[in-house]
Amino acid sequence: MDKCKKGASMKLVISVMLAVLFAGLMFPVFAQEKTGDIQVYIKNEKNERVTPEGITVKVYKNQEKTPIQELSSLASNPFTLSALQLDQRYSIEVYSNSMYATTEFVDLKKNTNIEVPIKNAGGLLLTVYYKDGETPLSGAKVWIKSYDGKWWSYSETAQNGQAIRVWLYPTTKISDHYFAEISLGQNLKYIHTPIKLEPGIAQDLKVITKWPVIVDKSFPVEVYNTTKNKITKQDGAFVAQLYDSKKNKVAESEVISKGTANFSKLKVGNYALYVKSKDVSGKLTTIAAKKMTITEETGTTKIYLHNPEMNSENLNCNCVAFRLDDIQDHFLAPAQIEMINLFEKKDAPFTIGVIGGLFGTDPKLIETIKTGLQSDHPLEVANHNWNNKVLSTLSKKDQESLILQTNDKIRTVLGISPMVFIPPENLFNNDTVSILKANGFTHISYATTARESPAFKKSDFYEFPALPTTARLDPSAGVWRHISNDAIMEKIEESIFEYGYAVVMMHPYEFAQYENGFYVNKVNATKIQELGSLIDRVKQANYQILSIGKIQDFDKPQTIPPIVKPIEAEKPTCNCVAFRMDNFQDFWLNDVQNGVIDAFDKNKTPLTISVIGKFTGDDPKSVNFLKEKLNKTSNIKLANRGWEYVDHTTFDKQKQAASIKQTSEKIAKVFDKNPNLFSPPYDAFNKDTLDAVSEAKLGYISAAISNDKLSGGAIKHVPSTLSFVNLISDDPFVAGTIPQKALTKTQSSIKQNGFAVISLQSADFAVKTDSLKNEINQEKLQLLQTLISDIRANGIKIVLIEQVPTLVSDGSIVVPDWIKSNAQWWSEGKIADSDFTKGIQYLIKEKVIQVPPTEKGDSAKKIPEWIKNNARWWSEGKISNGDFVKGIQYLIQNGIIAT
Repeated sequence: MDKCKKGASMKLVISVMLAVLFAGLMFPVFAQEKTGDIQVYIKNEKNERVTPEGITVKVYKNQEKTPIQELSSLASNPFTLSALQLDQRYSIEVYSNSMYATTEFVDLKKNTNIEVPIKNAGGLLLTVYYKDGETPLSGAKVWIKSYDGKWWSYSETAQNGQAIRVWLYPTTKISDHYFAEISLGQNLKYIHTPIKLEPGIAQDLKVITKWPVIVDKSFPVEVYNTTKNKITKQDGAFVAQLYDSKKNKVAESEVISKGTANFSKLKVGNYALYVKSKDVSGKLTTIAAKKMTITEETGTTKIYLHNPEMNSENLNCNCVAFRLDDIQDHFLAPAQIEMINLFEKKDAPFTIGVIGGLFGTDPKLIETIKTGLQSDHPLEVANHNWNNKVLSTLSKKDQESLILQTNDKIRTVLGISPMVFIPPENLFNNDTVSILKANGFTHISYATTARESPAFKKSDFYEFPALPTTARLDPSAGVWRHISNDAIMEKIEESIFEYGYAVVMMHPYEFAQYENGFYVNKVNATKIQELGSLIDRVKQANYQILSIGKIQDFDKPQTIPPIVKPIEAEKPTCNCVAFRMDNFQDFWLNDVQNGVIDAFDKNKTPLTISVIGKFTGDDPKSVNFLKEKLNKTSNIKLANRGWEYVDHTTFDKQKQAASIKQTSEKIAKVFDKNPNLFSPPYDAFNKDTLDAVSEAKLGYISAAISNDKLSGGAIKHVPSTLSFVNLISDDPFVAGTIPQKALTKTQSSIKQNGFAVISLQSADFAVKTDSLKNEINQEKLQLLQTLISDIRANGIKIVLIEQVPTLVSDGSIVVPDWIKSNAQWWSEGKIADSDFTKGIQYLIKEKVIQVPPTEKGDSAKKIPEWIKNNARWWSEGKISNGDFVKGIQYLIQNGIIAT
């Protein structure tokens, strides 16, 4: 082959090889697009970062009309737009409160960071007037919404007609606007539109509604005996009355012979119309009722005596549901558990909203809920979403994913599928409702602040929003402001009047203690007690308490027979108070610690001090001071707080026993004293704890009464019923000065529990700046000394904790355990009456039961059922020995049991 041909051949081979190689190198470039990210920072005209709430972002590529990305809920600002193709030009549209804000253009090749300036918010203050434009309209509900119907603000007008000022994004586009929806109740709405908002200006807007101050016209009422005929004189005498939502009578009219009554000159509003029959003595009896709406358009109202279904299309269950939001593991779990237990104790149904993403690992909470699900009045579990994201800002797909994840978690942990949904922050949209219906939900419960409730009618999907709340969040302070029971009851009555039911909204924060700027895992016993009183008031008002999912079934027969509970006898009382000072330890706040102990000693006031074993014994200042006091007086006793300040229920029995034993040995070594009481850290204990306490030969345990539901056995339970911090809080629902309030709460505890134990610690008396200082707050110490003085001045004894059980005992009645077992078997029908009476005759022989004077009776007569109930309740520890013996004395006195 000549050189030319050989060279040409080589060139051809090389060309082919290069082509193949080039093709191989190029293939990955076409298979994988190069992308990049843009970080976006949205700021206002003052160069301040804009809150991401309410911000929507749409991203367009080049001149395309359809966005390639849409962020409907920003989690943060700045934020990142990811996976954008390189070498492209993008436009970023920003919306705030549904209003168009601005558009920014960016070339990804040139920029990876962009600042987006938008206008400052504008302030809007509405003052609402009647039709005359001069008389302020108070008590009206005001919603501010954007042109697309989204809710942005809610408030109620004050006496001067003013709503609360709200700051919203201005309306920069011609088509953008807000509107105000003003309501005086169902069927009474006024829309003020359009509302334009200027940037950076606090605008005031006067809204004149269509409603006159007084509707100066006649409002005839026709009363029908049948569907066609009005009543006559032969039917009797009748009176028509009108009441407002607060149950105040505003007008009355006699029903004349033609079956008509007449009202005139009334305020616009919804009223309850009652027709009442009048007997010869003038006594009135309600025989028909109907809601009556008064406006200028109102004509003749017809009401039917014997066809109540014709008087209203809307149902009225005359019922109340209580709803607890934000159920989650560990955080504020003691308050959650105490509330669930309270409703079970009160035999009241209860609805709890579970946050799926924060639920499933807290054994105490889960066990409490499972117990509640099996109670006579079962707990109802609602889906409160996976997290706290506002659903109305998410896509339908994302909403559904979060809702179904939560249902799966609840089904896995509790074995049930919720049918009630509570949206986070009470906000949702039509997509939410569509998802719920498609996935078998039957109820949604939000707040009337989000939107007004629809009419209550039989349906396959119900909206039951909450109007009353037990507290309101103060965003500026980050605390929940409690609402009095009187005000809550007013809202309950208003809701039942307007909607036919009431749902009361609650949160765990409201029932937890607030310390040093945070809500902590301690129960606020005062608020729990007030909630119990509210439940009692609802029952006393003859309102039925139902779970949210049962409101629509109010008219169905009860599937669970009513439970007859024993009448609670007056609690035995020692009329005494004990003080417990917790967490004695070396070095930390030792000057404060010594000062508080010294104050008790100087006042000759008994005090029990719980000692942390590991951290006691090396500080001469605290140890020698306490030794001196112990040698000087018998008014101070030491208690065992465990080796370290750790929740002992996280330990097994052996580790708990070791902690308690080691601490008792340390106390004996350092102070030459043997403790007889264990005060568990975090007030947490279980059966293993009690066994460990017994093995350590301690006779008493003192936790918090909110955690201590156990009684009986070898260990005596003397729980703390009050904390010093809560005692000296300026509680708005207790009258008087702070010392007077503290005494009132102490007296209430004695009345409720038979005694009071007040827990305190050195930190309660330390000066607080940015941190706790080792210096006594003299004001707090003076409050303690005043409390001690006031307790004694009111004839209340101050004693050591170990003296309480003996002083509070209800006499010398001691009944053997075998007789208690007999009572249980007899109540269950397992033994005959004759076997049961043998035990009673033993008690008589041993003079445990004093024999009363016996009337002539019939020993063959059947023992009353209430005695059998007494036996069951006594065997379960629900009534005292003394109450049980009274029933037996009744049997003897009536000759049913022969002596």
